[in-house]
Amino acid sequence: MSPRPASPPPDEFFLKDRSPLGDHGMRLELGEIRVQLRGLDRDLEEMLCARYAPYSRSGISEEPAFTIAVRREEADYFITPPKEAELNPVLLDLRGDTLSYLGYRLAAQLFLGSAQGLAVLARGSYEPPERAFENLVRVTVAWQAALRGGALVHAASAVRDGRAYLFVGGAGAGKSTLAAVSRRGMVVTDDLSLVLPGSDGTLHLVGSPFRGTYTGGPPVVGSFPVAAALAVVRSEEARIEEIPRALAFARLLANLPFVAEFFPQRGELMKGVEKAFDAVAMARLHFRSDDSFWDAIDRWDRERT
Repeated sequence: MSPRPASPPPDEFFLKDRSPLGDHGMRLELGEIRVQLRGLDRDLEEMLCARYAPYSRSGISEEPAFTIAVRREEADYFITPPKEAELNPVLLDLRGDTLSYLGYRLAAQLFLGSAQGLAVLARGSYEPPERAFENLVRVTVAWQAALRGGALVHAASAVRDGRAYLFVGGAGAGKSTLAAVSRRGMVVTDDLSLVLPGSDGTLHLVGSPFRGTYTGGPPVVGSFPVAAALAVVRSEEARIEEIPRALAFARLLANLPFVAEFFPQRGELMKGVEKAFDAVAMARLHFRSDDSFWDAIDRWDRERT
């Protein structure tokens, strides 16, 4: 068995002439971010539209969008699937404005400067085709957000009294538990939160399909000003702990998937995140397995105003 690749294919791989899957397409609309996939067959178009509803539309629009052409590869996989379940691998490489991507069935290049891309889909059956596109879509959205001065954050999020709260943390931090026990506020996601600068210059949470395991309510559509970004930690007492802002910001940076690893190459993106969160309150939230954390947040909000 050949060893697993350690990086996406070289540029030459993507220059090969390949056929599209079909003549269909779909688009994803998340606030100001538009992502289009063209060259799909009808079945995949319908599956992707269903997967990303209510943020998806059938067909291709002439409006500005990051447009990815989809092509067929006559091979089973780019990364050999494991015998036991694992986290789906996402291999990324950035050279200039070209971001290369590799997963089990999907290889892609995203040309960040021109908002275009190419995705090559292999024919294996380890994962359904609509799922094969999941991480590529997330990567595309994360970079589109970063280039706009926003971010895709590993954070649960909820909206209460018209204001959004981010609950930041990696795997195992308790984001799903916090979202599941919340009885106050409208939960947006327990996994990935999309934030973008609003027209008024403040940071806004934008509803997206990246909801993780949360199924306690309908998908949230809309944009909401971000009141706070709180690093979460399980505790026996619900309370807000004030911590140095530099520490809170470092925790935030550690939870920006697909982009943060390239901050040494693209320092302006980190500066953009810092600017975006400049007016957002940050602290550490200790929470129990109930929604008493909202009481702690309310007390903290009153003390700050």
